[in-house]
Amino acid sequence: MNYYDEYKELIQSLISGDFSQASQEERDRTVNKIIHASAVTSALVSIIPLPLIESPIQITMVRSIGNVYEQELDEKVVLEIMSVIGGNVLLRQLIKLIPYAGFVVNVSRVYGTTWAIGAAAEYYFKHDREVEKEELMQVFKSVLKQKTQEKEQEMKEKHTEERLEQLQSLLEKHLISQEEYDKKREAIIAEL
Repeated sequence: MNYYDEYKELIQSLISGDFSQASQEERDRTVNKIIHASAVTSALVSIIPLPLIESPIQITMVRSIGNVYEQELDEKVVLEIMSVIGGNVLLRQLIKLIPYAGFVVNVSRVYGTTWAIGAAAEYYFKHDREVEKEELMQVFKSVLKQKTQEKEQEMKEKHTEERLEQLQSLLEKHLISQEEYDKKREAIIAEL
């Protein structure tokens, strides 16, 4: 099954909305798919330099996670979750208002932030809303750091791979010598 089919299946299960008979493993798997799809989508739209452009995706994600745990997302829930993590998210969004800084959107940070919001929401709903703010903030910060680092590493590896492919192409076209190729390849790999 490809990513599109998995995403389509996920959306259909969310629309049906009945998770009353779902096992904890099924719920965990569904929530993980929701968070992943939301993080990827948020990262993609974050390229547009508009503050809070990811917010509808993140709010829908939290609602979907609540749905999996058969809990309604009311104003109280939004306030509880956002009061803990809202300052972190708002600060990152305001950076987009600064000329030039807003054009260089940190995709990995948006990805990590969305994933962290999802993890915090999952933790909140799994514990029937009986969570201390400090616990929720700890989950948020821990996941934010982990997922941001993972995405940064993934992007760095992809960039390195592209550079190595370009270097190989130059060698194949006889635009550089084997010696130049070896030297530049070594330098690129050393950056990892």
